[in-house]
Amino acid sequence: MAFHTPHGSARFRLPWSWSSFDYRTLCEELWAQCGDARFEIAVVDGAVRSAGGRHTVRTDRGELTSPLVVDALGWRRVLGAGANVQPPDAPISRGLEVHPDGGGVDLDVWIDRSLVRHGYAWSVPAAGEQRVGVGSYEPRHHVKAPTQDLAARLGVAAVRYQGNWFPHALRPAVEEGVFFAGDSAGHCFPLSGEGIRTAFYFGIACGRELRRVLAGEATREEALAAYGAFSAAHAPAFRTALRLQRLIPALPPRALTVLLGVMGRRRPCRRAFAWYLEQAHPRFATAAGR
Repeated sequence: MAFHTPHGSARFRLPWSWSSFDYRTLCEELWAQCGDARFEIAVVDGAVRSAGGRHTVRTDRGELTSPLVVDALGWRRVLGAGANVQPPDAPISRGLEVHPDGGGVDLDVWIDRSLVRHGYAWSVPAAGEQRVGVGSYEPRHHVKAPTQDLAARLGVAAVRYQGNWFPHALRPAVEEGVFFAGDSAGHCFPLSGEGIRTAFYFGIACGRELRRVLAGEATREEALAAYGAFSAAHAPAFRTALRLQRLIPALPPRALTVLLGVMGRRRPCRRAFAWYLEQAHPRFATAAGR
């Protein structure tokens, strides 16, 4: 992994490797594991709590009622209580990337305020393509022009755009009897903006609690309490990352370059990135890692 500023570069030898993947293949393989599950597409309007702890979810295709409801609909937190905070006032970041043909070896990151004042830019190899983009911690700042600028600097085409908002603050994973997972619970790690690994991690934890209820091993209330406590236990790490997210853009560029050089040394690099991986370690997906 290589970090670049206008004043220099630092190459980090991580204690583990990043992986990119094909989104369509991932979704198809997940769906193949779903057994008798049904997949329907509808616009979700909200939910109301019914008698006996059941919830009715309103959609444009009718109402669905169940005692077990999970909101994994993203940062809008559609099933949350009360009015939702919308951008640019919500605690969210915004990102955009293009997918030109290409390749490479390293994950390159640029912290360059001529590109983005509060955030970073990246280039990620992914088989026969290169994912080149910009993320801003300040939702009021647009990222399309900086993404095009970065693509031009790297000499690649600005094609096949993909972008979204993503949260940078942890939110309660349980509210009024509803489970929240992924971006709806703020399960996107601040600073790095990594949200897919954490969505799997917390999604697996949520799924295990649902399974306990369905198997008669726990009540719905016990599952809600256990999952809520599991998510909340990660709050200190998320707060630490959020403080770094606010600190790094405030550092003078030359000081930041020196700091990156120090962090790139073997011992601090291994300690920092081992801590980072541990916050949502892949071993959790196995039975032994529960």
